[in-house]
Formats: sequence, structure tokens, C-alpha cells
Amino acid sequence: MKISIYQPGENLGLEGNLKRMLSFIEENNSHLYVFPELYLTGYLLRDDLYNIGIERDHEMFNILKNKMKEKKSNIIFGFPEKENGFLYNSAMFIDENGEMHVYRKMQLPNFGPFEEMIYFKPGEETLTVPTSHGTIGVEICYDIFFPFITEDLALKGSKYIINISASPVTSRAMFEMLIPARAVENTVFFIYNNWAGTQKNIVFWGGSTIVSPRGLIMKKAQYIKEEKIHEELDENEIRVARFIRPVLRDTKK
Repeated sequence: MKISIYQPGENLGLEGNLKRMLSFIEENNSHLYVFPELYLTGYLLRDDLYNIGIERDHEMFNILKNKMKEKKSNIIFGFPEKENGFLYNSAMFIDENGEMHVYRKMQLPNFGPFEEMIYFKPGEETLTVPTSHGTIGVEICYDIFFPFITEDLALKGSKYIINISASPVTSRAMFEMLIPARAVENTVFFIYNNWAGTQKNIVFWGGSTIVSPRGLIMKKAQYIKEEKIHEELDENEIRVARFIRPVLRDTKK
């Protein structure tokens, strides 16, 4: 499976972010395109979220659905989802058939510079999406600190786990420890995509990373600055990893 990651260094607003996304899709032929947490609007919006929340029937999603069907590709990106008066920090996954799947972030940080519990309602269940290249599991940023989420995705058949993020420089060291750990614990490809650069008073560290099922860093974007990275993932690496360390087989539920 070929994966393409866009690590943005600047929030261009809803129209600009969508235009940048469509250009990236046109420029690259991949099986999966990945954009970070709350990509469509930017992360640090605070009270503006109430005015900019996006419902699932928004026309832009139809544009992306048609594009994925045309390219027979999958895409994942973050957006502030509005439904029945509530806001969710959500990930939109549009598959190669143009079907929409939405994951709502389960673990909302509310410490330091984060205020997510003020604005968002937490999600209640994990999301896995079957594709022609294998099942893909989805999580968002702080979810990585809770091993049961990644484990649940792996036990439900995920071979690739995507974590879309908006992580500041103060969190970099912890994320860099956890990303390969989650890959090894669950014998999956772990794909992490983070914002880079500054939004208001927060600097995001970038460092988007693709890790193999045995913890090898296959590709890593630079810190702080915008970058695009691409990688071919070989499903056979999962079979080898699970033969050498049958963690999922030995997991007791």
C-alpha cells in the first residue's frame, strides 16, 4: 500500500485547507492520503468552533467522495463535527468506494494548553475500515496514551493504524516514545501525522512518522516545518512480525 502524508505548516482556513488537500491528491497517486487532526479548520479555534463546526452533509465531503471513487483511494483528515447541538473532534475516513466513516476522539485532553473538554463531546467507540489493502484503524492524538484503544483496533483486524494529531513541541519526547511502542505492541504499521508550525500561541512539532510492525522508523518528516512524505508499505512485514512475536494471539480478553 502506498501512503502519502501531508504535514501542514500553516492553517489556511477552511477553503484554503480544502484546496491544498485537493492539490495534494491530484499530484500523487496513493492508496491512502493522510492529513492531521482538525485539518479542515486548524486546531486552535476555541469559541470559533461553535460557528465553524461542520455537519456530515457538507458539500465538500461529496467532492472528496467523488475524488476517492475516481482514484480508487482512501483519505483521512480531521474536522470539527457538528451534530444535534454537540461538537466532536472527529476524523473523517472516506474509502475507495466513496463511503464515509467517522471516528470521534475518545480521549479529550484538558490540561496545559488543551481545552478540548470545554468544546467537544467525547466519542464512545473505535473505528476500523476494511479496504482492498487491509483493515485500517483510526485514532486521534491523545488516544495514543491509552493502550487499550490501539489494542482494540488491532484485535478488530487492523493492519495499519493511523493517528492524526495536533501535538505541541512540549509533547514531542513522549510521542516519539509511544509511536514505535504502539507499533511493536500490536504488530501493526503505525502511521502518525502531526501539524507543524505555529497556530496562535502553540508551536506544533511536526515529525510525522511511519513505523513498521517491528518498530523500525521507515520515514519521518522534519520538525516544525511543512513536509510531504510517501512510503510503500508491504503487508508481508506484518506476517513476519506476528510470527516472531504473536502478541495478538496471546492477548487475553
